[in-house]
Amino acid sequence: MLLITSSIVVLLSDISHRRISNKLNLIVCFICLSLAVFSEDYSLQLSQSVLILGVGLVLFLLGILAAGDTKLFSSYALIIDSKYFLLSVVMIGILGFFTAIIIFLINRYRKSSVRGVPYGVPIVVSCLFWIYLSKLS
Repeated sequence: MLLITSSIVVLLSDISHRRISNKLNLIVCFICLSLAVFSEDYSLQLSQSVLILGVGLVLFLLGILAAGDTKLFSSYALIIDSKYFLLSVVMIGILGFFTAIIIFLINRYRKSSVRGVPYGVPIVVSCLFWIYLSKLS
């Protein structure tokens, strides 16, 4: 329940401010670490998380992805079963594409200039879905 509540706060922050604070990321990370301790496949999931941080750092330096998004996905990766990891990445990409299209359409038809894509939305939705499936299996 804590993970869902903190994820909703992350969503609201990313949608309204296009920012995921370090404090929110730390809360999600702490919750995920607490849940990961009870996982059988903890070392592989830790590797997933470190991989995301590495790739995310490169994407951040290239200006493609925000640091908060990277830290958020890295935290969630701690409790996504390794068999669902690649599926979660694909789903984030697909949902991110649709989120970008929606932002583009909003900017075009409202004549407004909403800056950036709230990539926390696809990350949270995808990760919570795959975390749920991970806990079922």
